[in-house]
Amino acid sequence: MTKVDIVATLVPPVLPQDLCAKVYDRFTDDAGLVAIPVVENGRPVGLMRRADFLVKLADRYGRPLFERRPVTTLMDAAPLLVETQTSIEDLNTLLVTEQQAAIQHGFIVVDNGIYKGIGTAYTLLQANMEKAQERMQALERAQLEAEAANRAKSNFLANMSHELRTPLNAIIGFSEFIIEGMKKGTDMTEHMGYVGDIRDSGQHLLNVINSILDMSKLEANAFELREDYEDPVIIAEQAVRIIAGQAKTHDVTVVLEGDETLCDLFADLQVVRQILLNLLSNAVKFSPAGGKVRLVLGGTEDGGIQFRVIDKGPGMSETDLARVMQPFVQADGAFARRHEGTGLGLPLVNAFAEAHGGSFRLESALGVGTTAIVTFPPSRSFSRKGAPLVAL
Repeated sequence: MTKVDIVATLVPPVLPQDLCAKVYDRFTDDAGLVAIPVVENGRPVGLMRRADFLVKLADRYGRPLFERRPVTTLMDAAPLLVETQTSIEDLNTLLVTEQQAAIQHGFIVVDNGIYKGIGTAYTLLQANMEKAQERMQALERAQLEAEAANRAKSNFLANMSHELRTPLNAIIGFSEFIIEGMKKGTDMTEHMGYVGDIRDSGQHLLNVINSILDMSKLEANAFELREDYEDPVIIAEQAVRIIAGQAKTHDVTVVLEGDETLCDLFADLQVVRQILLNLLSNAVKFSPAGGKVRLVLGGTEDGGIQFRVIDKGPGMSETDLARVMQPFVQADGAFARRHEGTGLGLPLVNAFAEAHGGSFRLESALGVGTTAIVTFPPSRSFSRKGAPLVAL
């Protein structure tokens, strides 16, 4: 909320004993000066209003009568004092409903009673205009964000249509082939591989749906971690074994490197495996044939545990790095079509890492490759005896 201190202009004050002639000179020298505060020991005791003051001294006998008198003779002894922490909205209401004269003559801004400056209709109008402009810009940003979110959802639905229909079509197609063969009495022994294809397609479909459900739970803060202790090397080895089939299909080698003497990781082990599988799957998918993906395991300086997945794929620009961390968004539409995916993998990794109090970041450059880094905090690193390395 905008406070009154932004409308305060520091006008040098005069003392109660100063003569009116001094104030007259200041007003005539500065045509834009609306008011001059009268301050004693840092606290305002009055306000010299330009209009009232000059009218009195402009009279034929006014100047000779008042110029040698102290300013207390003509000052407003009860000006409006406004604390710096007052909101602009509250000040606007006060001026309109109770203190209309202060709009014309000005008011004094104080901080716990200490003089800070003079507020005028001009400075208040300027503050209100700036606030209105900020609101307009905020509305424009919100509209752009809403439009971007809408586009992301549209792209997601288009990609999801492809992601869901592909395995469903395979399941239906292979099932119909087997059913027709059985009806005709055809020996289906040599076609039993289709059963495995149906299973694989069903598993892929289940994985897609689970990803959507996981993201929904995380966004609703309804995701529960089922935590246990495990050697991070074992978790990494399991992930490498699981991804081996996909890597072989893409002619990509996946290797595990790093420290094998790390302490146990206290985490949701299934979630950690999913994190590694998501990252390894991406790295394999975008690596060239004959390429290598490295899963590097190590500790951090403060005692945490870190997984790094490194590939030599096409890499990403800074713009795409920011985009791919948003749910349902991929680097670009054409890329998404060449490499199937829901656009949920990296946002899920990020959300899963944060759910453990950890972090996830990407380092990438076009034509160089990408490094995905997941870090678990020291509070999740335990000795073999189950004692934490640091105080929780």
